[in-house]
Amino acid sequence: MDDYTWKKRIRARKRRVRYERLFALLLLIFGISYGIWNFISRTKTPVYAMNKISESITNGDLETFNKHVDLMAVTMAAYDDLTGDMFKNDEQLSMSDRLLFENFYVLIRPQMCQGAVQVLNTKIQTGNWTLPEEILKGRQLGIDFDLLLERSLIRHTIITGVENIENHGEKATADINILEENSQTPFTLKVTLENFSNVGLTMGSEYFELFGESWNFPGLNFSLDDNPWKLVSVDNYKEYLETVTPILQKDIESYIDSTAEIVDNYNYLFAIEQDNFIAMQKTSGGVMSYTQRERIADYIHNTIIPTLQDRQAELNQIEIPNGAKYLASLRSESTETTIKAWQFYAQGMLENDSVAFETAESIHKQELIIDQRIEEIIKSSAVSRILPDLP
Repeated sequence: MDDYTWKKRIRARKRRVRYERLFALLLLIFGISYGIWNFISRTKTPVYAMNKISESITNGDLETFNKHVDLMAVTMAAYDDLTGDMFKNDEQLSMSDRLLFENFYVLIRPQMCQGAVQVLNTKIQTGNWTLPEEILKGRQLGIDFDLLLERSLIRHTIITGVENIENHGEKATADINILEENSQTPFTLKVTLENFSNVGLTMGSEYFELFGESWNFPGLNFSLDDNPWKLVSVDNYKEYLETVTPILQKDIESYIDSTAEIVDNYNYLFAIEQDNFIAMQKTSGGVMSYTQRERIADYIHNTIIPTLQDRQAELNQIEIPNGAKYLASLRSESTETTIKAWQFYAQGMLENDSVAFETAESIHKQELIIDQRIEEIIKSSAVSRILPDLP
């Protein structure tokens, strides 16, 4: 074989090797591109978004949850459903007062919803229901935030499954199966998701060093954006409230009826003890003697506190329907808080301690908030009793 033929074969062999390498590289690029495209296709769907929402709730992943849920939009719509007709059945309110209250609820809507978002974020992150520490806690806005949360049913609602996720283009819908734990009522929430961006996929040219040689060939530049789907509304939340609330209300009415005699009997005793307590504090010169203060402290420890304990013991003997657990827990909390306030008051009496008196007053204010919450539940129950049962 002459030198020319030998060199020709060498060149042909090198070309063949280059083509084989190029073909292998193109196959590799195609495989990677297909894999990335398949990944993008799966992760850019509303199904993927709903799965991430479920996972984030289970794992306490607040960042992922907020990527896929517009919690403020959902909360504000839910707030409107919850408060829109809150006063319509209260016959004790005049039309002008009813409009005043409704306008007030609209006025404080931003603050209330911001507080609700904070509560829900904390729940997802820590697993605990914690009220905001700022203006929303208590009654600084003239509204009981804890009671509003209870009426929303959110604290006793669990997700049991997600199904029927349908993509309609720029919007998608899904069914979230839930269970209200107190009434054991199943329900299906209808939710809407929106697509907030498009998948980015651009073609470009890249320079590669492969097998010791340089290659310049078309490449793919992928823009792997986050999933663009976000849950923006719960479309039948009001229907959920209207389905479950009457069931819970019947439990509350039953519990109020079964405890009415106990409450009435002890209210009578408390009134007598209050008169005695006031009489024991009277002085001729405006200053109590140590003996008088000691007698008052003894009356608190041996009469007032035992009466409170006896009342709670009798209430604890009554069977509590599931829907009335919140009311029963409030009564128990009220008893514990009241006893604590009386204990500090008795300490203040014995030791003539201004700090103990201030502590007793502070705890008493907490008790008043709880008692007002109880009264509102009972009042709401009384209003619901006079409403006709509609078919």
